[in-house]
Amino acid sequence: MTPKQNNSFNKSNLIHPLAAPFFVLAEPLISALGANRLIVLYAHLYPDQDGNINQDLIKKNLQYLVQACNVLPVREAMDRLEKNQELPRRAVAILVDDATKAFGQVGRKLLKEVELPYTLAIIPGLIEDSGKENQIARLMRLAGHEYWLPNHEMLRKALDWFGSHIDEGAVSYESLFEKAWQLEEDRIEDLLIQVRAQNHHFMSWEELRQLQKEDQVDFASHTMSHPRLKLATGTWLDWEIGRSKELIQSNLGIEIDSLVAPYGNPENFTVDLQQALAKHKYKYAFSTEKGTIGPQTRRYQLPRLNLEDEYWRYKLHTCPAVCSYLYSSGIGLSNIQK
Repeated sequence: MTPKQNNSFNKSNLIHPLAAPFFVLAEPLISALGANRLIVLYAHLYPDQDGNINQDLIKKNLQYLVQACNVLPVREAMDRLEKNQELPRRAVAILVDDATKAFGQVGRKLLKEVELPYTLAIIPGLIEDSGKENQIARLMRLAGHEYWLPNHEMLRKALDWFGSHIDEGAVSYESLFEKAWQLEEDRIEDLLIQVRAQNHHFMSWEELRQLQKEDQVDFASHTMSHPRLKLATGTWLDWEIGRSKELIQSNLGIEIDSLVAPYGNPENFTVDLQQALAKHKYKYAFSTEKGTIGPQTRRYQLPRLNLEDEYWRYKLHTCPAVCSYLYSSGIGLSNIQK
C-alpha cells in the first residue's frame, strides 16, 4: 500500500530565499491591517570558539537596520507597549548577550559605527573582580557550559570531590551550590581545578561603566553563571536571579528590569523561574523562541530573532507584521500572572 502523503500546509515552508523578498515588499500593506508589533533581535557579536565571526554580514545587517527600520532601546520599546502607545513601523530593538571582552573589542565597534542603541546582557558572577562569587559562578557554570564532560558527569565529579558519600537522591546542582558556599576561597579554587573549570574573559565593571559613558547602551541580567535554568532550584536559583540584579544595579547605578535567559528555549522557563522573576521584581524575561511582541505577549517568555542570521532571512525577520503571521503558532499569545 502506498503511504499516505501529508499535504498539510506549514507556514515554515514560506521562510525561503525565493519567498522572502515578496514578504518584505508586502510588509507595509500587512502592517496597515493591524497594530504595530516589536521585534527584538539577539546577538553575541564576538568570535566563536574557533575564532570565527562574519563581520561583513553583521555590518550589512546593521546597516539594513539603519536604512529600513526604527531601532528603539529595549526599555523604551517595552515601556511603549506597557502603556499601549503606538510603535513606529518596523520597530526593532537589540539585545546583545554575554558582555565578553571579545565583544568589547569587536562587536561594540560595529554597533558604534552605526550609532544604534542596544541592551547588553551581563553575567556578573563571571566578572573576575567579583571575588568568591566569581568562583561559585565559575563552578555553577558547569550546569550550562560543558567544560570537558557532559553536565551530569561534571556534577558527579564535583560532588565526589567532597569525599563523603552522597545519596543518589541528593545529587543536585543546588546541593553542590550549598556545599561550595561553605568552603574557603582556596578550597573552592581546588574544586575548580578538580572539574577543570575554565575562566573565560568577560568585561570588567570599569569597562562596562566606560560603555555607559560612550555608547547608547542599557543593561540586563544574564544570570550569575549562565546555567540551564531548567536545572536551577531553591537557593541557587534565587542567587542566579536575585543576586545578578543586585550586582548590576549596585555597580552600574541603574534599575534592572529584564532577564535574558541563557539557552532560552521553552524547557528553561520553569514555574520556579517565573516565581523567582516575580519575587525579584523583574518586568521581562527574554527567550530565543521566534516571534514578535505586542501588548498581550507574555512578559516572562518574550521572543527574539537572530541579528547574525543570513541576510535574506534577516530582512524577513525585521518585518514585524510578516513575522507575527509566520510565527503566530509560537509563544506570546497570552499573558501569565506575575
